[in-house]
Amino acid sequence: MDAGSREEHATKQDRGRVPQVEETRKRSGPRLEGRVALVTGAGRGIGRAIALRLAEDGAAVAVNDIAAHHAAAVREAIASAGGRAVDVPGDISMIEGCQSVTRAAAAALGPVDILVNNAGIEHRARVRDHRAEDWERVLRVNLQGPFLMAQAAADMLAASGRGAIVNIASAAIMGFFGQPAYDASKGGLLTLTRSLATELGREGVRVNAVCPGFIETDMVQGDPEIRQLGERQVRIQPLRRMGLPHEVANAVAWLASDEASYVTGASLFVDGGWSRR
Repeated sequence: MDAGSREEHATKQDRGRVPQVEETRKRSGPRLEGRVALVTGAGRGIGRAIALRLAEDGAAVAVNDIAAHHAAAVREAIASAGGRAVDVPGDISMIEGCQSVTRAAAAALGPVDILVNNAGIEHRARVRDHRAEDWERVLRVNLQGPFLMAQAAADMLAASGRGAIVNIASAAIMGFFGQPAYDASKGGLLTLTRSLATELGREGVRVNAVCPGFIETDMVQGDPEIRQLGERQVRIQPLRRMGLPHEVANAVAWLASDEASYVTGASLFVDGGWSRR
């Protein structure tokens, strides 16, 4: 197939999917009803809020976390609220873990058509003190993990005709003192988002990123250095407070839904205006 034929074929494919999205808008009920979402790192903090919000909007949710008891607790919270969920614990920094988690989610709930890459870790160290093994560990979880999860779920996302990936990046792409691995991993995740959006868009898969600013989570509360940094930064941003996990979850739910059906390759900052100060 030559380039012109491929363009024509892609255009026909895209045209064929528009009525499906338009028909979905006419349905009554929750906006994610009938969808299956897989959320990584969903045991606590922002990931937990995302899993709960997607379930509230009608999606069946596969709850991933490396800590099995955290994943189980979120699954129970969703079930108690009348939702449908399964816990799929596992390490998403390695290909075997990504494939296992994706297969388990599909076996329990059906093919995944929403993937939220939320799992992430942080390591603070100045460049002269930063060990190579810590750099590699951060990039394995924060950048390699989302790539491998997208790879594992790509066929299911494309087959659905309305697949959506939402990557949780960070306002830290602007660059903070003493956390080069974290900042680099999140910057790389934005570039990966745009690359995947370009490649998978022709198969009907949208790929976007959410970039939270300082959010009130256990990580912020438990690290005095991060907490102090956050308190300094919010003093100079337009909305002079830290965000809450559910405010990030709201953005993710919108990007995952058909309400954002013409949005792909975008980076949505949920940071109280910090990046625009």
